[in-house]
Amino acid sequence: MKSADSLLGYAATDDLAFQGLKPPGRGYFKTLKVLAFVLLAVLSIWVFQILTGLGVTGLTHPVGWGVYIINFVFWVGIAHSGTLISAILHLVRSKWRDAVCRPAEAMTVFAVLTAGLFPLIDLGRLWVFYYLLPYPSERQLWPNFDSPLVWDACAVLTYLTVSVIFFYVGMIPDLASARDRFEDSMGPDHPRTRLYRALSLGWAGAGSQWRHYDRGYLYFAALATPLVVSVHSVVSWDFAVSLLPGWHSTLFAPYFVAGAIHSGLAMVLTLTIPMRRLLGLKPIITDNHLEAVAKTMLVTTVIVAYAYLIEPYIAWYSGNRFEQQFAWWRMTGWMAPTYWMLTVLNVLVPLSFFFRRVRRNVPALFTISILVNIGMWLERYFIVVGSTSHDFMPHNWAPYHISLVEISISLGAFCFFFFWFLLFARLLPTVATSELKELLAEQQEHRHQLPIPVQRHCRIARSRSGILGIFSQPDALLDGVRRFNGSPFNRVEVFSPVKIGEVDRILGLPHGPVRYWTLTGAVLGCLGGFALAIGTAQVNSLITGGKHPVSLIPYCVTAFEGAILLGTLANLAGLIVHARLGRRALPSAYDRRFSRDRFGLLVACNPGDYEAVKREMVEALAEEVHTLE
Repeated sequence: MKSADSLLGYAATDDLAFQGLKPPGRGYFKTLKVLAFVLLAVLSIWVFQILTGLGVTGLTHPVGWGVYIINFVFWVGIAHSGTLISAILHLVRSKWRDAVCRPAEAMTVFAVLTAGLFPLIDLGRLWVFYYLLPYPSERQLWPNFDSPLVWDACAVLTYLTVSVIFFYVGMIPDLASARDRFEDSMGPDHPRTRLYRALSLGWAGAGSQWRHYDRGYLYFAALATPLVVSVHSVVSWDFAVSLLPGWHSTLFAPYFVAGAIHSGLAMVLTLTIPMRRLLGLKPIITDNHLEAVAKTMLVTTVIVAYAYLIEPYIAWYSGNRFEQQFAWWRMTGWMAPTYWMLTVLNVLVPLSFFFRRVRRNVPALFTISILVNIGMWLERYFIVVGSTSHDFMPHNWAPYHISLVEISISLGAFCFFFFWFLLFARLLPTVATSELKELLAEQQEHRHQLPIPVQRHCRIARSRSGILGIFSQPDALLDGVRRFNGSPFNRVEVFSPVKIGEVDRILGLPHGPVRYWTLTGAVLGCLGGFALAIGTAQVNSLITGGKHPVSLIPYCVTAFEGAILLGTLANLAGLIVHARLGRRALPSAYDRRFSRDRFGLLVACNPGDYEAVKREMVEALAEEVHTLE
């Protein structure tokens, strides 16, 4: 697939990508006001539910889990495709992800925030939410780490933390570009400039920063990838570890993960298609990118179709009468319309993506994405309500009727999600411009690749004095680095809007030490997870049914989440330390054009060597040469 930035160039990509940061029109603010008004109305309904009790909902015997848990599972699933696009496709070096990864990451963060509300709403007694957390209680009532509900708390909190960090770190170079752009147009004291200056953490695009940033981002992706699988697997175990017909199945973990990615990819299309139209991003987010998302949905469609086919077969093959009658009831009972609708909305409709004409038809993509999201919500409804309303004993069988309170709060959740997404679309860079530019830089490196003389004793310039050369092309910058590589003036630093991998190879720089921070954090997190679970189990040391209170296999979930969480936090700390982030003052050699489309080479030297270095810069075809005192 031909990338958009290879057609546009660095400057044009910047100009298009930052159109969304222009002052919005009246329609935008009217939409925000409507969403805010609905949120306030829904908040009052939630307060009414808290004061009155859960009796105002449709929850009753035997259905104890209803719309709130359905929404929790649905929104956690929506969050998964953002990590898939950003983390997994980054690891496999998929190029089409660069144009759509930023809105997908934002969708992940806001979807997890939305999902996190529903366990609190379903709890009823909101003020005892801390019962879910592993805190030391003077009454020795510690949470049970054998329970999947406690695994949920660990998994979702870890996923939220990792998603926010991954989302924010990926934006740092683009925030620096926005900072420079607003400083040029609005001045250094404009509120937007101050905001982006604070969020960019002093990013200057220096080679010493890109070196650690690139490795750190890679480790973030490596940590987030297994987290995608683990989080929705843990959510599925809320049901699968029970004995209820329809829930007690080993199929649930892969089934839930595939369904989550399926619904998440559909939501990416639902959000991206109108966003690229309203913000003028069609030259960047092209029909090719939308087609790639549709092709990926074909994979998840096939997996979901396999799960739909295998479920009744498992019930029949098990020989369990309860499973068999439940499978038959789902196809013929009062939930039968929903059962057959799932196959239509989640399988037959997206299977139309096999036809290229459909994949290239933007209105069709948008319509199908909405239908799939409706189907995936109904699937969660079907799973959560079906087994509890039709369990082992016929006198427990009863339909579930959704109340107006539940409908109102569910609609409020969608308003909550879209409210935050609209704020993101106008306040933060909606396209990963640094990654789009990197594709062009890679193409130019391959076209101009020359044998690299490695000089192992080259050092990164930390001095504030020297000669600064400014280049318009990365290959000219690389030629300048090669010239100084074996010369006496080997204290150099480069500045660029993208990472140029050839620089590290020319200078013979090893991989940064951030990986040691990540490994240390992951090991400590794993050990800490086991220690927390084992210590909690031994508070009371109750032996039930001859079973030892310590169960190591269930504790692996807590240990895994601890490893991912502390590994991510340690990776972030190592990146901040070694990339020298968090400093308000930019280097004296920094030029605001370095975040847009210019490349800089700083050579630290004594005043007596200025002229010699300048001559080398001119021979390297530097467009501008400046002396820094």
